[in-house]
This record gives sequence, structure tokens and C-alpha cells, in this order.
Amino acid sequence: MKRGHAVGETAPRRRPSEGGYAKGAETREKIIEAAFGVFAEETYLGASTRRIAAQAGVNPPALQYYFDSKEGLHRACGQALVERLMGDFASVLQEARAALESGQRATMIEAVCELMDRLADLMMPRAQDENWRRFLGRCQTHHQGPAYDLIEREFSAPLRELVTALVAGALGTKAEDTQTRLHAVLVLGQLSSLQVGADLTLNTLGWPDFAGDRAALIKKTFRDHVVRLLTAPLADPATAPPRTRR
Repeated sequence: MKRGHAVGETAPRRRPSEGGYAKGAETREKIIEAAFGVFAEETYLGASTRRIAAQAGVNPPALQYYFDSKEGLHRACGQALVERLMGDFASVLQEARAALESGQRATMIEAVCELMDRLADLMMPRAQDENWRRFLGRCQTHHQGPAYDLIEREFSAPLRELVTALVAGALGTKAEDTQTRLHAVLVLGQLSSLQVGADLTLNTLGWPDFAGDRAALIKKTFRDHVVRLLTAPLADPATAPPRTRR
């Protein structure tokens, strides 16, 4: 006769084979990739977990098994995206921090330009766009779901603060000054033409996409704007000429 387990004692779980672990990780990744696409298309609030399951080729209960809820799945997408971004940006972020510590104006301006180049690569839609890029754009434009909060906290906000510090160093101002922060906002605001305003930008320029030489021209123009903004003398609001009424 087999002995039972005492009350409150957890029965030992059978250790799945190595193949079972691999299959579970593969299924989890498949669900996340499908969720990127559905969340990007329908937003966090509008997305159907049944559709995500169908896109991933799994039964709906699998989503609850791996992620507990739609909220958990959205958060998992955000975490996967942050890990990917931090990996892609690791070297340029390290160089930007080193530039800030150097205190050299030209080095800090170049660091801002390099960050803009990398962000432009991230934001520009591709002919065959990856779902995670579209998911990031949706999070940043709709501000919905736990993934948005996670991406904002772990990636976007620290990046803005780093750019603001570099702008302040290049201009010889303080990072907390309103005008300094406005300059940083305007530097980063150029990227909206590639993300939120991508269709309008393409229509205005008569371009089919941002591929090849067109992408290079966009990045060069962004760089020119950054250099001009950070090398021009700051205007003193106190000495600005008064506006004339019509």
C-alpha cells in the first residue's frame, strides 16, 4: 500500500524531460509573438485572447497557463520588448553615458546624434515590419496596458533623462531648466514623423517607404537638426522682442 502525503504537504512534482522544458519555452515564445501582432492591431483593450490563441496555434487555456490573464500576457510582451531594446541599445547607451561623463561638448552632441540614429532605425517602418515594432508604436501612442507602464519605466523615461542630460551638457545649462527640457523634447519629437506620422511623411515626400537611401537621408537630416539646435546660442526669453498685435 502506497503511503499518502501529510495534510498541507505538497506532493513532489514530476520533473518534465528536457524536451518538455524546451517545448514549453517554445510555446510561450510563440504566444508572445502572436500577441505582439494582435495587440498592435487591436490595442490592449480591444485585443481578443481567443484571437491571440488562434494566431499562436494553441488552445485558449494555454494563455492562462503561461500568463494567468490578458494583463499578464501584455506585461510579458512588454518585458520581452524591454529586454530586446536594452540588448540592441546597450553599446550606444554605454557610449552616451561615457560622453556625458567626459564633459566635452562635441562628444555629447555626437552621442545625441548616435542615439537619434539608433532610435530612427527602431521607429522606421519596414516593408515587412516586425510585430514587436508595431506593438511598441501602439503602446507609445495609446498609453494602454501594463506593457506601456513597464516600457516607460524601464526604457523610455531613462532614455529621455539621458538625452536631456546630454542636451544640458552640450548647451551648458541645467537639466532641470524648462528650456533645456524643451530642447530635449524637440530633439526626440522628430521621431514622431517616423512613427505616429509615418504615412503623412511618406505622402508629403512622395516616397513608397523608408528603405535604403531614403532612410539614410532621414537620419542625416535628423543629425543636422540636432547639431544646429545644440550649437546655436540659446535665446533669452527676457530679451525676446514683444509680440505685436494685429
